[in-house]
Amino acid sequence: MEVSRKPLAKVEGKKKLRLSGLVIQWRGTPNLDDWVAFIVNGTRSRRLILADRTSERKVKTLLHRIEGLSKREIERLAKG
Repeated sequence: MEVSRKPLAKVEGKKKLRLSGLVIQWRGTPNLDDWVAFIVNGTRSRRLILADRTSERKVKTLLHRIEGLSKREIERLAKG
């Protein structure tokens, strides 16, 4: 007899930074290191990735750290 398991819950979020005007989106699974944060700029193919395959804590820390940065400084941090 197979036991059906509930799928892991995915968490997503989106935040617009006031100073730079950029929209940052993130997603991941709690308690796993599969979180990703990226800059939303219209097309899917040109997303700039801020963090990839990292923990939820690191993504939240990054979001807090980049709030005060300019658009150019944030894009410089991102991996193209």
